[in-house]
Amino acid sequence: MNHLHNICHPQLIDPSGERASKSEELGLTMLIDKGISIALFEEHLQLGGQYVDYIKLGFGTTMLYPPELLKKKLLLAKKENVTLYPGGTLFEIACHQDVLKEYFDYMQLIGFDHLEISDGTIELPAKKRQKIIQEAVEKGFTVITECGKKALGSHFEVKELEQTLYSDLECGASYVIVEGRESGENVGIFNEEGHIDKEFLQDIEKTIPSNMRKYLIWEAPQKNQQIELIHFWGRNVNMGNIQFEDAYNLECLRRGLRFDTFLLNRPGQILQPD
Repeated sequence: MNHLHNICHPQLIDPSGERASKSEELGLTMLIDKGISIALFEEHLQLGGQYVDYIKLGFGTTMLYPPELLKKKLLLAKKENVTLYPGGTLFEIACHQDVLKEYFDYMQLIGFDHLEISDGTIELPAKKRQKIIQEAVEKGFTVITECGKKALGSHFEVKELEQTLYSDLECGASYVIVEGRESGENVGIFNEEGHIDKEFLQDIEKTIPSNMRKYLIWEAPQKNQQIELIHFWGRNVNMGNIQFEDAYNLECLRRGLRFDTFLLNRPGQILQPD
């Protein structure tokens, strides 16, 4: 972004003056790729790659790619300093089918260095989860985990999130994703209309200190959810499951380049969007 600062006043680029740079590893943005073409993938990265940190290959789509196209997406992402990784559902399938070794081997063969470990569909006892995270890290993977179930109506307690966060990080995970699915409705921290449970966030704020909350990535596919999270946690909250076409929109929200976040309420207070 330095080239912009050479020709344009910084307050026009970031009116908030608060947006963290990529090097600070704050305000992470994770997009979800549900199967877009190589051409669109490359175009989106050329335009908005500087505002994106991770791209998740949604569900089990990784296995539908011819290996050469999968490697091409990996190379395109790396060129723009973006990390591409397979979604947690594929890990769960490998775990359920008892082919984890083959899964790890294939991911390394293709060139992935990040994996997601989750139990949104399967039951994964805590000790087994810990062991698998440690095994993946020992194999050289950077591990991102996920907390929460995918079934509609599934919600979790703050204590569960706290325990998962501390346990996974201790085992070597880098971040923990808070489940929200690609719909963002009636799951995790969202109700049937897709609105955030404010009391839940307030409980998290009281329970989990800020130096640990920075390791949480909130799945927030809907614009109103992104606005609510920014108003509650600040502009540099980590967010995931963002649609490719919304990468610019989210970056504008973060910087105050949209009405919804041009002026923020005080930290900890949510501004309900119209």
